Amino acid sequence: MRLKYKLGLLTAALLLPISLAMTSTTTVKAASTSTPKTTKKVTKKKKAKHTYLIVMGHGAGDPGARGNGTNEAKFLRKYYLPQLKKYAKKIKNSKVVFYNSKHDIVRDTLVHHKGSYKINKKTTIIMFHLDAPYGRGGHVIIHKKHPTARDKRMAKVIKKYVGLNHAYNGYSYRTNLKNCNVLRHRHIDYSLVEMGFITNKSNFKHLKKNRAKIAKAYIEAITNENIK
Repeated sequence: MRLKYKLGLLTAALLLPISLAMTSTTTVKAASTSTPKTTKKVTKKKKAKHTYLIVMGHGAGDPGARGNGTNEAKFLRKYYLPQLKKYAKKIKNSKVVFYNSKHDIVRDTLVHHKGSYKINKKTTIIMFHLDAPYGRGGHVIIHKKHPTARDKRMAKVIKKYVGLNHAYNGYSYRTNLKNCNVLRHRHIDYSLVEMGFITNKSNFKHLKKNRAKIAKAYIEAITNENIK
C-alpha cells in the first residue's frame, strides 16, 4: 500500500508540469484569437453657413425716390453700401454677400428674367430702400402676414435711428410688388427695408450722420450676431 501510494504521488508530480504547460498554451491561444476592439473616429460635418444677399434698391439708370439733393439709388450706394460691406466682413456664423450694385434687381428680374429668378432658394434676401414723397419714419415690408424675429430686430433699428412710420407701425404685408412676388412664389425668404423718407430732412440727416452705426445695427439684426 505504501509503495502504491508513493508511486501515485510520484506520477502526480510528474504530470503537474505537463498539465500547467497545456493550460498556459491554451490561454495564450485563446488570447491570440480574440478580436481586438477598433474605435471608429466619428467626424462631424460642419454646418453650412446661411447666406444673406443684401440688395441696394434701384440703380442701373433707375434713380428711385428723389429728395434733399440726391436720389435713392445714389444715396444707398454711396453712403450705405461701403458701411454694410465693412461690417458684413466681421460676421462669423453666416455668409453675407451683395447683389451687383451696378444692376437693378427689379429690371434684371422682370426684363431679363434673371435677378430673383436665379437666386438660390436657401438664400435670404434683404433689400434696402428709401421712402417718398411725404412722411417720416421707416418700416419693413414683409412677405408673410406676421413679422419674423429678424423683421422685428430690423424694425428696432429703424425705431432707434429715424422712428417708425406710424402708418404701418413697423411692418407692412405686401403682395403687389412684382419683383417681391417672384421671391414669394419661389418660397424665398426676404424682407424689404424702407429705411426712412429721403424727402424728410430729419430722416435724411440722421441716416447720413449715423450711417456707420445704422449699417452695423442692420448687419447684426439680419444675422442675429453681435459685432465686437
